[in-house]
Amino acid sequence: MHNIIDYMTEPRFKQMMVDLSKANTDEEINDIIRQHNQVELSEEEKQRYSDTVISDFDTILKKIDEDIEELKADRIREKMGELDKAISFAYIAKHYFGKSQSWLTQRLNGSRVNGKEARFNKSEVMQLEEAIHDLGRKLSSLTLL
Repeated sequence: MHNIIDYMTEPRFKQMMVDLSKANTDEEINDIIRQHNQVELSEEEKQRYSDTVISDFDTILKKIDEDIEELKADRIREKMGELDKAISFAYIAKHYFGKSQSWLTQRLNGSRVNGKEARFNKSEVMQLEEAIHDLGRKLSSLTLL
């Protein structure tokens, strides 16, 4: 058994699905599940099933983490809007991060760098937010006369 899909194609699982499709009440459903759970699996089958479930959940969790990170990056890009036209990203990169403008824009745009999508880590997001707030404070305190 390589993954949960393989388990779902096994005859025992298919039969349980057929039986469940014929059930009319919650009690019948519970009885069918109980009956199918009483089937003894060998230790090897239990271990393979356990390994498969753990592996599949790990894969799912990694994908969820990747999706969350991508959503965060999308949200940062969305919030930045046209800010790059109003302020110098080269200045922000150099002054607040000690990096190049390309480093900053790679992260803002989610560019591929060394085969991986460039993203901000948590501290960099906080640092970028503080940089923008700092620039805002500087601009709002500016008086020309």
